[in-house]
Amino acid sequence: MLAPKTWVPLGIAALTSAMRAAGFEAGMADLHDAGWEEVEQLLAESDADVVGVSCFTFGRANAMRTAALARKVLPGATVVAGGAHATFFPEHVLAGGDVDVVVLGEGEATMVELAAALESGADLSSVPGIVYRQGGKTVATAHRPRTENLDVFPVPAYDTFDLSLYKSPEIPDIFQNLPGTHVITSRGCPFKCKFCSVNRFFDGSWSFRSSAHVVDELEILVERYGVRHVYFSDDLFSLLPERVMEICKAIIDRRLEIVWMAETRVDCVDGEMLAWMRRAGCYRVYYGVESGSPKILRSINKRFTVDQVAEAFALTHRAGIEPCCFLMVGNPGETPQTIAETVDLVNAIRPATMPTIGITTILPGTALYELSKRQGLINDGYWLTDAAPPLYTGEYDVDGLIMLQLMLTRGISPEFYEQLCEMGFDEGYFRLRRLHGANVMPA
Repeated sequence: MLAPKTWVPLGIAALTSAMRAAGFEAGMADLHDAGWEEVEQLLAESDADVVGVSCFTFGRANAMRTAALARKVLPGATVVAGGAHATFFPEHVLAGGDVDVVVLGEGEATMVELAAALESGADLSSVPGIVYRQGGKTVATAHRPRTENLDVFPVPAYDTFDLSLYKSPEIPDIFQNLPGTHVITSRGCPFKCKFCSVNRFFDGSWSFRSSAHVVDELEILVERYGVRHVYFSDDLFSLLPERVMEICKAIIDRRLEIVWMAETRVDCVDGEMLAWMRRAGCYRVYYGVESGSPKILRSINKRFTVDQVAEAFALTHRAGIEPCCFLMVGNPGETPQTIAETVDLVNAIRPATMPTIGITTILPGTALYELSKRQGLINDGYWLTDAAPPLYTGEYDVDGLIMLQLMLTRGISPEFYEQLCEMGFDEGYFRLRRLHGANVMPA
């Protein structure tokens, strides 16, 4: 039996829905666990005029191979790429000749206009928000402003995939058997954390769907698809607490029997909002805490304090909701002492589950990426290879980063870390790996 997929493909489902609403025949396929022969057969059988491929940094090699297969079996089709990596490096994506057009940023309106232009034979220069090949050159059209009112977009085409195949590992065992899905109620983030590309991808803005539009989707999911568990996977769910409370009150008023969780920031919650969330079925909130060190929080521009972390977790506990946290190891300025501060904070705030601990990874579109280029750790040509995004090694090598991760995971003191270094790092490191094991898990 195949393991369940983790993330519901809401992006391509949203594009499919937008295309259908505009009168185009459109379908989608989640190919994450498909073999290449299956991909080739699916493309051939589709007889599509336009093939869209999602291109994200971690999966860029597979995206380009998919585009190459589309070019091979559908030589007359227009191959379009979108997603974060394609947006940040459109020239790279177009360079191989398999992709004809890159859609930059948010894709619904652009894809509809692009399809209409291709159908009518209009000049692609009239479509804002794309980069395309013309002869031997790349052409970038006018910038497309972000869509501020997301209610203009229809709900994703949930009919195009089987929800039962998806289950996030974050969902506790007690709810694993409930039919569920991710739901996105807003896009973007106005904050500028140095390791994150969301702000740049969405032009520095945060836009949202109205509470009525969100709950209309929830009602469809409950009544049509039997959904009972929802993971609100917005980058920033609760920037407007009043809107969150409106969603909660509407869930209650419409008697939607769901349980749910969400992700947000510690400085975007209050006691009243959390109380309404609990009444409406919320049982867990994930916070991007990242570090318990004031020094590191300033270094990565989180723009909240350790005291705010503690207050948010206390409020969440008090509301009867499980507070959980994402942590990072290896940001600029990290030391055994900053790790110890994070250990102390975690012990104080009592997260409901073991924190998710990642090692800081260099990703395009981030301030950390620009710093890494200045430090000579990476250049834009790196992304023309198939290599995975690298860990940030501006201050520690990979072994050192794993050690820091182990310190945080196991609560190892800075003193023990120093002892390991004194006795011979390699010997101490491998002894620790034999004792505890270690997985390098990019943030």
